[in-house]
Amino acid sequence: MVSLNFKSILLGLGAAIAMTAVLASVQMYQPAKLPVEEQQPITVASDIYKVDELDLGPYNDCQHDCHATLLTANDQYYIEVNFDYSGFDDGNGFNRAVGIQIDRLEPEVVGDEDGEINAYLDRYELVKINDALEDSIAVKLNKLRG
Repeated sequence: MVSLNFKSILLGLGAAIAMTAVLASVQMYQPAKLPVEEQQPITVASDIYKVDELDLGPYNDCQHDCHATLLTANDQYYIEVNFDYSGFDDGNGFNRAVGIQIDRLEPEVVGDEDGEINAYLDRYELVKINDALEDSIAVKLNKLRG
C-alpha cells in the first residue's frame, strides 16, 4: 500500500514538472512585441469618429494644446490628438454665424485593445476627425453657456 501511494505521488509530481516545462517553452517561443516604429503600418479608417474624451482645460477655455481621445465607429481603434481651436461669432445684424474651427490637429497615439500601434491616417480620415472634434467642442461649449 505504501509503495502504491509513493508511486502515485511521484507520478503526479512528474506530470506537474512536465506541464511546467511545456508551458515555459510555449511562453518562450511566442513572438516578442515589436516597438511601434518597427511594426507594419495599419490603415485606420472609419465612417464616423466618436469623441470619447475631450479636455478643454479646468475652465473649459483651452484653445491651445487641448487634448481629445476619439474612437472609430466600431470601437476597434482609439486616437489621441492634440489640437488648437478658435471660435468665431460673425454677425452683420441680419445674419449670424457661430462656430468652432480647428487650427491645428496632431494625432499623438493610435491604439487598439493591445496598446499603441503603427497607424496610417490619410487626409480624408483627418477631415472626419476634425469634423467630429468641432462638433463635440461646439456641443460642450453650448451646454456650458446654458
